[in-house]
Amino acid sequence: MTEKLRPYRPVTPGEILKEELDARGWTQTDFAEILGRPIQAINEIISGKKAVVPATAVELSRAMGTSPEFWLNLESAYRLDLLHHQGKDNKQIARRAKVYSLVPVKEIAKKGWIKKSQNLDIIERDVCRLLEIDSVDDKPVLAVAARKSDPYGVLTPGQVAWVCRARQIARRKKVKPFDRRKFNARVASLAGLSVDDDGVAQVPKALANLGVRLVVVEHLPQTCIDGAAFWLDARSPVVAMSLRYDRIDYFWFTLMHELAHIKDNGKHTGHLDNNLVGPSAEACEDKPKEEREADIQACQWLVPPDEVDDFVAKTKPYFSKEAIMDFAESMGVHPGIVVGRLQHLKEISFLKEKEF
Repeated sequence: MTEKLRPYRPVTPGEILKEELDARGWTQTDFAEILGRPIQAINEIISGKKAVVPATAVELSRAMGTSPEFWLNLESAYRLDLLHHQGKDNKQIARRAKVYSLVPVKEIAKKGWIKKSQNLDIIERDVCRLLEIDSVDDKPVLAVAARKSDPYGVLTPGQVAWVCRARQIARRKKVKPFDRRKFNARVASLAGLSVDDDGVAQVPKALANLGVRLVVVEHLPQTCIDGAAFWLDARSPVVAMSLRYDRIDYFWFTLMHELAHIKDNGKHTGHLDNNLVGPSAEACEDKPKEEREADIQACQWLVPPDEVDDFVAKTKPYFSKEAIMDFAESMGVHPGIVVGRLQHLKEISFLKEKEF
């Protein structure tokens, strides 16, 4: 059976009204005069063509000695019964609601992650492909876990979609076999690429040679995602970045932070980083242990903290452009990375970064 049987058919307010008029010996003309309404209005109520609105329910209650709620309840039950048979397909609404609870359909369609369509079958098919599930009744198996500090410890639909899109792109990339010892030995040298003008462009190939897939996926509204590190399998690490901020220091810190999650990660756990950089970034001391350790490792790879402290002690309070550039050169990194560190330490204002 495609539909459950219901034990009764709701009666219309008009049927009850006609019975009441017959019981009192009133004609429709009599009742129209009692209410001060045109007889056509009474006829349409009795035939079910005209709905009983609150004002009419009050008039009926006064004429019949009932409550207004009595007539409104009859009207509501009758109209709902009509919609059940003649209105929108409630199953379609339920299906659509389920899909929209999984991912922000409109936003990911705009970005081309799924096809723009009004056909629910096509939307469901594309969403299932993105999430790598068989049906919308399934829960996606994510490559990352929600941080314990996140509200409720779950990922939002936007975060789920972003991670799955990153995973989808990563599967298409070809890289050399991942060797943990080789990776751990060479990852620190990546920061040296920042010195060259085209250093950022060299990063994907450098990581591919180390067996790491690098993907860039634009963040979705209100997700505040900066990066993620996860594994396609035990030998396939992935670093995903959103490039939410167009700053050289943010790029390098986010990259090295995610790579720090991969270093010595024998459990192959994944991490999603929101507000890692930028004005709303969490203070290091407020983060979970693994995030604090990744921050420290990223800083060590870029510009060791003890070296920064020594530079600040010798240079403060006047951080000239020349002094910063000389220090960056001695560290083998882009001056913008040094500027970013000094800004993070509140040693210089953010305005000065434009000079580099």
